Amino acid sequence: MDSEPKVDRRTVLEMTSVALPTALLAGCTSDDGGGSGGETTTTESTATESTTTGSTKSESQTVRLGAKTGGWVGKAPKAIAGKQNPTLTLTPGQQYTIEWTNLDGKEHELLVVDGSGKTLEKSDDAEEQGKTVSLTFTASKEMNQYYCEYHPQAMRGDVETGSGDGGTTTTTGE
Repeated sequence: MDSEPKVDRRTVLEMTSVALPTALLAGCTSDDGGGSGGETTTTESTATESTTTGSTKSESQTVRLGAKTGGWVGKAPKAIAGKQNPTLTLTPGQQYTIEWTNLDGKEHELLVVDGSGKTLEKSDDAEEQGKTVSLTFTASKEMNQYYCEYHPQAMRGDVETGSGDGGTTTTTGE
């Protein structure tokens, strides 16, 4: 009797899996001219996360960190896994997403700065254990360090930027 077509759960999930990333990507590419060029997203994280491999320059590459007052903990890619305050190697012009998860329930916020300490990118803060925050931005050669606004001595790491031709150079403050 019902003339409405029925939509099963699989169809809804398939439609959502296409529409959601498209909508998020569209939001990441707008530039309103204000503040940081990055976009942050805060979510509760309970699912297993996959890593990005074999990306081209137009795709976002993901870096995953854990946040605790003793230091940032590298999670992914494999080159930084398990390292405290790992050096992040970024290619200027490449889009990156840094996802960090609060591991200790203390307040944390990730900032990326240039050699003079000027903030270039800034994530949302989070103080709930298990909360994940994402910061998406395009890397620039000015990027020098990243740190936690609330624990800047213990939670600080270097950013190395490459020339885009496979070589890597360390950006230092003048």
